[in-house]
Amino acid sequence: MNSRLLLFSIVILMFATSCSKKYLVSTGAHDNIPLLFNGEYKTENLKEVNVDGNAFWGIPSFRKNNQNNHKRGFLFTFNGVEVGKAKRIFPILTMIGYSFGSATLIQTIAGKKTRTENFGGFSYEYEDGNKISFIPALLLGLPLAGTLNNFTWNSAALSGASETMSYRLVEENPNTDVFFYPKYEVNKMNVFSEGKVNLRYLWFQDANLKAKVSGATLIRSK
Repeated sequence: MNSRLLLFSIVILMFATSCSKKYLVSTGAHDNIPLLFNGEYKTENLKEVNVDGNAFWGIPSFRKNNQNNHKRGFLFTFNGVEVGKAKRIFPILTMIGYSFGSATLIQTIAGKKTRTENFGGFSYEYEDGNKISFIPALLLGLPLAGTLNNFTWNSAALSGASETMSYRLVEENPNTDVFFYPKYEVNKMNVFSEGKVNLRYLWFQDANLKAKVSGATLIRSK
């Protein structure tokens, strides 16, 4: 891939994936929770649960995206669409691939070293290796590789959010037997956030997941 094609691809990728996004999700009658509890449950609106997440170079944060230390509650869905946890190994692998590709691109742009030798009254010019060796090219290419990986995994900051959310709902409401009628708000911050360019999000991602959930507790006979 030549440098012009790569640059064009980066620009298209940025405009296609970098807009900040906000989703409001609520369950309808399609859920499996009964509308009536026949006086057997006491219902209440639970305290809002708020979960933040972030990522660097498309790789989910090791600290913020593991707030529940890999413990799990129940798994829930957003109207049938799961906001689950992607394996961190995948963005790491693509980051390695982009790093090698960026290093090769930089070596190609820099060109080859040439040598000239004289023989029998004639001079001969030939290539003799890259002008930039691989390790320096790899280091120079890391910013580009990180940017590409960040746009490839543009939802990495949300990775593990639903898992953390479900665990916190169970942990913070130990007496609740049934969780129902949830409303979710999902915010993703990227390069073009709030109508202005924020270059921080070339490398970083921030996301926030809020849940307002009702709970029901079984009325136990004394």
